[in-house]
Amino acid sequence: MLPNEFKERMKLLLKDEYQLFLDTFNESNVKSIRVNTNKISVLEFLKLNPFKLTSIPYAKDGFYVEETSLGNHPYHHAGLFYVQDPAAMMPVNCLEINPNWIVLDLCASPGGKSTQIASKLTSGILVSNEINYNRSKILFSNVERMGLTNTIVLNNDSYTLREKFKSKFDAIFVDAPCSGEGMFRKDSAAIKEWSLKKIEECVLKQNELLKNADLMLKEGGFLVYSTCTYSLEENELMVSNFLKSHDYEVIEVPEIIKKYTNSGYVDERVNPELVKARRFYPHIAPGEGQFCCVLKKKGNLTKNTFEIKTTNLIDKYISNDIEIKINAYQYQNKFYNKIDFNLEGLNIISGGVQLGELINNRFIYHHNFVTAYGLNFNNKLNLELNDPRLNKYLHGEEIKDENVSNGYGVILVDNYPLGLFKASNGTLKNHYPKGLRLVK
Repeated sequence: MLPNEFKERMKLLLKDEYQLFLDTFNESNVKSIRVNTNKISVLEFLKLNPFKLTSIPYAKDGFYVEETSLGNHPYHHAGLFYVQDPAAMMPVNCLEINPNWIVLDLCASPGGKSTQIASKLTSGILVSNEINYNRSKILFSNVERMGLTNTIVLNNDSYTLREKFKSKFDAIFVDAPCSGEGMFRKDSAAIKEWSLKKIEECVLKQNELLKNADLMLKEGGFLVYSTCTYSLEENELMVSNFLKSHDYEVIEVPEIIKKYTNSGYVDERVNPELVKARRFYPHIAPGEGQFCCVLKKKGNLTKNTFEIKTTNLIDKYISNDIEIKINAYQYQNKFYNKIDFNLEGLNIISGGVQLGELINNRFIYHHNFVTAYGLNFNNKLNLELNDPRLNKYLHGEEIKDENVSNGYGVILVDNYPLGLFKASNGTLKNHYPKGLRLVK
């Protein structure tokens, strides 16, 4: 049951629309996916598509989907799509991201917005940070599954980051921890945890995040602030108060997003420019609740230059299995692909693609190597979606194929990398990570 205080507050915000909003609590939640264009184009995905899809008009790579059980599908394991609420796709689509930018996703877990941002940074860098350690591991698992090669995953607070990265980023996304009112339709726990005191607590955290983000943003850079709540204190009032002491311009979002959202709420307490912010409501478009505002810092952005040096650091270990030059670096006994970014002194979950590690002078591939570079392996076995061996592989079982050469190789599903095997005389030993395997 919705708290009475919450309902009264929503009446003030929505006025004549309140009953339409309230009626959505009797409707089923919508399901949607976003195609991982880092691995597959939308056109190619639609050729393979096994689902009943309907396009999301404001997200070129997003689709409403009728199927409810998606996490066990082989295409999900292969990172071809990400299960994401339609409203959560909005903030990244509110900003035209330059492919060469350096971007920070400050509160990134579980990774929906991060993986969405990274797919747009074809020649740039994403720093994806999560303060909670356990949630940062979930974040990395999604970055890994999507095969991203340009993404660093960190586990730090915003104060630590601001000391390290002064005026470093072209854009910063702050998807702030909030009171979660936008999740009430599908999460009863969010309703039980809600209170006016919680809103007050969230406001303090959000204020800190915005102030610290400002110090890390370049002049001329973009700050995208979003929440999954309706609270005025956490949204328009939060940004309005920030603007009183920081020199930013509120930016208009694309017209297609305006069509499926409401304008920001403005009264005598709120900067009138906040009408350019957007509120996503389930009675306006399918999805849960979301707020987003795009700010531009005064000044002009400077262009980024990256120095990439090809090394042969791991060639001697992998040359029999894979033909690729990877700019690698070694930390202790582990190897990562080299991203031109200084991370000294930070808590690092992954400084790039985890390639593997040396154990007794043997190079042991990491699953991340396969998700990022699996197509480059010499030894590959492609399984079509209806091949029964595919299900066996995902359950961690050995499979057979007499045509596969001995040694390490990669299982593909419809020509997209899934996981590693080691073949011996037609028997393929399963190297798919145990934590990712389907439960029997």
